[in-house]
Amino acid sequence: MDPTENNQSSNFWDIPQAQIEERGSEGTQDPIAEAGEVEAIATAPGDVPAGGPPSSPQSAEGPPSLPTAMGPIAGASFGNPLAGMPDTEFPSQDDGLNGKIIDLVRFLLVKFRRMEITSKEEMILRTMRDYEEHYSVIFSKAAECMKLIFGIDMLEVDPFVHSYFLFPALGITYDGMLHGVVGVPKTGLVIIVLCIIFIEDNCVSEEAFWNVMNALGMYAGVDHFIFGDPRSLITEDFVEEGYVEYRQVPNSLPPRFEFLWGPRAYAETTKMKILEFYASIVRQDPRSYPEKYAEALREEQERI
Repeated sequence: MDPTENNQSSNFWDIPQAQIEERGSEGTQDPIAEAGEVEAIATAPGDVPAGGPPSSPQSAEGPPSLPTAMGPIAGASFGNPLAGMPDTEFPSQDDGLNGKIIDLVRFLLVKFRRMEITSKEEMILRTMRDYEEHYSVIFSKAAECMKLIFGIDMLEVDPFVHSYFLFPALGITYDGMLHGVVGVPKTGLVIIVLCIIFIEDNCVSEEAFWNVMNALGMYAGVDHFIFGDPRSLITEDFVEEGYVEYRQVPNSLPPRFEFLWGPRAYAETTKMKILEFYASIVRQDPRSYPEKYAEALREEQERI
């Protein structure tokens, strides 16, 4: 399988970090201001500036070529939270609307942290006054942002009042809010890691893995403004939680390491769910990747 033949870059976050910081400093949204840890999304050090990634041992000489199979996802950046989402429903230059999407994402993160249900009425009241007519667009983009970045799904629990409960996506039970940047969900990063491993034939070398992560704006040992140090999260916390296996390649001198799915990943999610998530990022049908789709389908049948 070679997803690069679809050639659809997934730059799904395009609002500058400076604008996120500006929205966070307005001080007009009480529920967001009450949750100080969510401010880390906008203010934690280590953000990747718009001009390029920070210097790091892995990026100083320029990263090697990206693994071919991860081509579509390699164009993404976790530094800008809304890029690549379709802008057909309103002008992309409307900073007011983009700001409202950011406001709603921040509000939903607080609701997730508190395990509280929210409603259309509350979301409009708290985050989008004077923009009520754009509710459907703001809501859909914020919901997509929550899933793609933070790995959080929204379940409509009452269709009459449009109330929603937020929970980790794809069957993952880990939110990671006590690891890395405290109070920020890390489920999305778990899912991305599982995507990379699965697309790379279920076992990816450490070098190839960090090539992809570098292209996503995350560098080993360099704090990311949303997630903190990705190396520590992935090789320590995700391993300890059972989602990732990080092992030395047998008989490798000097020692080389590789990543595989851990037992908890196999227990909680499926290759099909991960493939569908990956396909949603690159805006393709999962069947566009016949080899991986067949593998995922076999696993589904074996679970029956």
